Amino acid sequence: MAVERTVRAVAVAVALFSISAAARVRAETPPACAPLRLAQQDALAHADPLARTLTIGSLNMAGQPKIGEHIAAWTAQRGIDVLLLQEVGHSSIDGETFVASLGERLGFHSVYAPADIVGGSTQGLAILSRFPIEGARVLPLTYHHLRFKSRCRIALGATLRTPGGAIHLMNVHLDTRINGKDRVAQLAPVLGALGGIDAPQLVGGDFNTMDARWVGTMFPLVYVERQSIVVREHLAANGFDTPFHGTQATLKLIHLPIRLDWLYLKRLTPLDWNVDTVPLSDHRGIWARLAPAE
Repeated sequence: MAVERTVRAVAVAVALFSISAAARVRAETPPACAPLRLAQQDALAHADPLARTLTIGSLNMAGQPKIGEHIAAWTAQRGIDVLLLQEVGHSSIDGETFVASLGERLGFHSVYAPADIVGGSTQGLAILSRFPIEGARVLPLTYHHLRFKSRCRIALGATLRTPGGAIHLMNVHLDTRINGKDRVAQLAPVLGALGGIDAPQLVGGDFNTMDARWVGTMFPLVYVERQSIVVREHLAANGFDTPFHGTQATLKLIHLPIRLDWLYLKRLTPLDWNVDTVPLSDHRGIWARLAPAE
């Protein structure tokens, strides 16, 4: 009951904030999207040629410019081989520069795709990998005008050449204040790009699956719609599953059970997984150790 009361209180607070924000930015100009491009760097990464498992982590780093050392520590602690990062870049450091620096620090291959322009810098998505990255590509996703804090959305895809064979990845960051139908539609280009590929696949990142129905992108009706279930069922219909059932919340918000970040697997078997606190970000990091499905 206490949690439910807290949820309702947060919903009211968000609604009131939305009203005041809408009054200030009613005529918000659509954001300037960054040009669709890729910045890719190879590294002298040392992957075990006999490895038959790999560990993939995902983190929305909230644009924090000084989070690199914490990501490096988390990567070492969990033995992460592949990182999917969202909200990479800040007005004080371009996302491309941040990824190049982190890749050099880890000794990982990397690819970065900008989505938005933030104070003269770019912010976007990144994949960093101990294994070679091939076929990197950017997919523009449906743009939604949310009245305030609208963003340009993309997916970043790539193929990893691991000792166990090729794995096809998609790193996504979906919109915030949209409903399940639009969220599923925003995933359509991602699933379309993976369709027909006869190999292990993973779709991961920040799905922004707040369990609420949004009225006019402004007012949340908490638990009226379970967006996490809507997305899970849609991806299950396309052959994907996730081990992250009932795990710790991935958004750090007064102990509320809000799970926005996911790893969805196809022809991959999860052996171990968890949700970890990474300093500075308002999201927690998620990771899973995987093996090709038999």
